Amino acid sequence: MLLNRKRIWLAVKTILALVIIALVARQFATILRNDDFQKHPVTLQWEWLVPSGLLYLGAHSCWGYFWVRLLRSQGCHVSVMAGLRAYFVSQFGKYIPGKVAVIVMRTEMLKPLGCARLPVAVTATYETLTSMAAGAFLALLLLPYLGALPEEVSRRVVWVGVIAGLPLGLGLVNKIVAKAASRSKGPDARPLPSPPVLLLMQGLLQGAFGWCLLGLSLACTIRALAPQPLEWTWPSYFGDLAAAALSYVAGFVVPTPGGLGGREFVLQKALGLRFEQVFTIGAEQAIGLSVVVALVLRLVWTVAEVLLAVALYLWKPSVPDHLANQPV
Repeated sequence: MLLNRKRIWLAVKTILALVIIALVARQFATILRNDDFQKHPVTLQWEWLVPSGLLYLGAHSCWGYFWVRLLRSQGCHVSVMAGLRAYFVSQFGKYIPGKVAVIVMRTEMLKPLGCARLPVAVTATYETLTSMAAGAFLALLLLPYLGALPEEVSRRVVWVGVIAGLPLGLGLVNKIVAKAASRSKGPDARPLPSPPVLLLMQGLLQGAFGWCLLGLSLACTIRALAPQPLEWTWPSYFGDLAAAALSYVAGFVVPTPGGLGGREFVLQKALGLRFEQVFTIGAEQAIGLSVVVALVLRLVWTVAEVLLAVALYLWKPSVPDHLANQPV
């Protein structure tokens, strides 16, 4: 019965994800077919896309290294390269409905290196929540730089605040549960994974640096498609950072593989009004440009991620001698 419920719930989430993707794709197609947008074709400056992809990988490397630190705090002493390998390769799992494949892939990849499943799963969860929380904090802090947001986005911003408080809240709850479990099981029992709260707070700062790189990545993509040259200013960068953080966190919440559709929808809404003011162009052209930026950004990030993940997968980390002859 439990298995049937899981299958039904997975089917419901899959159908819901497909509906969301289809609706967003239909809206984007309508915008791109608009006559006002068609009169002003978008030009592409390819040289901006390479740094955009590298900055995206740099952001995830910050978050991946924080996960390595969490692993080590729980006794799983993997090398930085082995941890980043599991982190980036497991990103393919986010395109599988259910959003648990990422954790399963990480546990299986680190098992030959002597890492138990539970610490890997717990730390992977905390890494994701901490990284998203850092983005949520930045999105809330920098919202004024986005200007007036559409109602369908602004009225849901409260959920960003909820996400911002999750990792530290769960960290405190985890501490309480771990202490209660150790008392009930006795001093010789294996302790439950419980990342230090101080490390989680450090992770927020480390994650924030990654988000700063992600904001630069979006800024590079915008300049690759901008109808006119843009100056580098702090208000402009803060707006890009807020848009990147808000859309990425929204994609994390939306039940679609890899946030597909949801991230692009929020990013388009966040950029549309700014483009109309920054480039002094018509509303329809600004909206169309924001759609193109959202789609190109997804393509650039995906290509960069796939290339690095394939390269890391082909590299095999060395297995410790005391684990080399043990069955996997």
